[in-house]
Amino acid sequence: MSKTKLDGAKDGEAARILGCYLSGFTRNRDKNSQLYIVDSSVEHAFVSTPQNVAAERKFNQVAMEGENPCSADQGYAQFESELAPALARTNSKGDFSDDADRALILRLIAQLAVLGAERTEVIRHYMQKTARRLSEFGIANRQGWESQKGKAAEAGIEDAAHCTYEELRSLVERGDETVATHTTGHLARDLESVTTLYNLLHRRSWIVAKAAHGSGGFITSDRPVTLSWDDMEMEAGFYAPGFGLQGTTVFFPLTKELVMRGRFDGRVGTLELPVASVAGINSRTVFYAGHQIYAETESFRFLDEHLVMRHGQDLLPTLQRAR
Repeated sequence: MSKTKLDGAKDGEAARILGCYLSGFTRNRDKNSQLYIVDSSVEHAFVSTPQNVAAERKFNQVAMEGENPCSADQGYAQFESELAPALARTNSKGDFSDDADRALILRLIAQLAVLGAERTEVIRHYMQKTARRLSEFGIANRQGWESQKGKAAEAGIEDAAHCTYEELRSLVERGDETVATHTTGHLARDLESVTTLYNLLHRRSWIVAKAAHGSGGFITSDRPVTLSWDDMEMEAGFYAPGFGLQGTTVFFPLTKELVMRGRFDGRVGTLELPVASVAGINSRTVFYAGHQIYAETESFRFLDEHLVMRHGQDLLPTLQRAR
């Protein structure tokens, strides 16, 4: 069995694509320009470059039967050469009027969603969190469970209607909440799903929103593609959202000026967001991040735990208070 290695080395093409994306959040839109970074894992804020950030990210090794070890890097190289000008054109126009550029950006979203270094940990963490939610909320109220189950069925989750309240209660009472995953297996399936995910993203309707002048702009993170239920009961419940499910929203900070929102609601177009809305979206980015937040400078805005608007230099103390 041959092995394709997606390596975070400086000459790795996967890292170059990440660097290409992150450059849109710097002052000069260049991989060697500086980013302001808040890292909650080391409780430190510092500056670095997109190139250095990308080089430090570790991409897991994936066993792929019959694959040419060089084929992935060659594909990444061609993609990066097309992606950089597409990002620049879209940022300049502020919309998705070019179908070819839109296709490249949706491919970027698909790749960032499934090839992230912490993808397996995200899956494990979500499953673990789901198990805890089962214990805390699942058996508390039969009526609430039935309501959530009905919404899940309407959204398109297969077999949602077949799990009974008694089965759920039995599951929780067994107390088995340990979740394990296999890195190679998950990443191999993820690689196979890039095209599938791209097609699902293409079916969504996209709004491109621009940050108002003086807002401090949008930020991004080490988990820039976020997916959530629109319904708060579902978001706090048992069923995980899926990229192909109704009633879900994908958010993606495209550059420091633009953010994308994708739904199955038919709404397309552009709009400009005021400072408060930009701060709210930045707070969402912080909430879904792994360890690192990336911004042009520390002047970006976000909402703290009391929904008070703060500047970037206040983010690390806010995260420390939340621990």
